[in-house]
Amino acid sequence: MTKTFEHILVPYNGTTGSSKAFKKAISLAPLIHAKITVITCLEERPTFGFFKTKTSKQEFEKERKQIEQQHMHLEKSCKEHDIPFDSKIVKNGLASAKILEFARRHDVDLIMMTRTKITNTYERRHYQSTIENVLRNAQCPVLIL
Repeated sequence: MTKTFEHILVPYNGTTGSSKAFKKAISLAPLIHAKITVITCLEERPTFGFFKTKTSKQEFEKERKQIEQQHMHLEKSCKEHDIPFDSKIVKNGLASAKILEFARRHDVDLIMMTRTKITNTYERRHYQSTIENVLRNAQCPVLIL
């Protein structure tokens, strides 16, 4: 029997939805002997025109450290279930493009994502486009929970 899904990618942004996708991946991975990789896309946001200020750099670094802590917690969950785990934090660029690029370069067999209920119109527009762009352009199956 050949393995269908050996590498599951879970885009993770700390929301309840991304946590749900991770939990589903943990449920699936042992059944098919798959590895889980979590990817988080961070964006450095200049706060003073086009220039990065010391404050914006500090905020970005603080956010990166929080994400690293979350990734360590996710790794611990995988270790408890004997699931191979990897994580990646990427910065700058369109989240969907980074997810698709990572999936292509690292032989991802399945991308697991969730739709999240976002009340902010700006975030809703961009998050929806992330899901839609990944769904339309992925070279592997995408499971939207």
